[in-house]
Amino acid sequence: MRRASWIQAVFFDFGGVLQQHMDGIDHKAIESRLGLEERTLMRALYRDSRYLDFQVGKCTYDEWLASVQEAVQQHCGDKAQAVMRAWQEAERPLNEDMISLVKHLRAGGYRTGIISNTIPGMEERLRAELPHLVPLFDVRVGSGDLGIAKPDPEIYLHAARLAGIAPQRCAFTDDVHKYALAARDVGMHGFHFTGYEQFAQDLRSVGVRC
Repeated sequence: MRRASWIQAVFFDFGGVLQQHMDGIDHKAIESRLGLEERTLMRALYRDSRYLDFQVGKCTYDEWLASVQEAVQQHCGDKAQAVMRAWQEAERPLNEDMISLVKHLRAGGYRTGIISNTIPGMEERLRAELPHLVPLFDVRVGSGDLGIAKPDPEIYLHAARLAGIAPQRCAFTDDVHKYALAARDVGMHGFHFTGYEQFAQDLRSVGVRC
């Protein structure tokens, strides 16, 4: 049995956990405003584009964007231009409750980190767009820069090594259930994220002071 008192580090997914929405964007609001079927954006941006290649650095931004434009045109027809504009101009709000939790954990002596499936250049984007977040995380791991994406075990192990903490002493949360389960497979306490209150309760269940 894992010893809960040994938890020394807490890792977070970014989109859908530290940000309010999966990729920071409210897909449902855009789809509703433009009269699109639910999950149209998900299919065009991620399923039918080259996103799986891009998130591990196997294609360029321009190649991914071209594939997105093609997929959006296929799914949205004469609304494609409006969809692209709405996607690119959308606000990407943070989950302020979770940011407050990170600050509380750091004040309590825990190490903190980000493990995110994202396009290359995560560190540069954070420093340019959200510089106040950078000091809140000891470790920042993006799949596009590492060349490995969740649920590959190595991305979790890499983050734990960077933190200098054994996986068994780490907790992790992700809004994608299989990614939380994959963290458990390497020894972490993996939790499926459904909201701040639930995750705070999850952390308390393994002895984390929050």
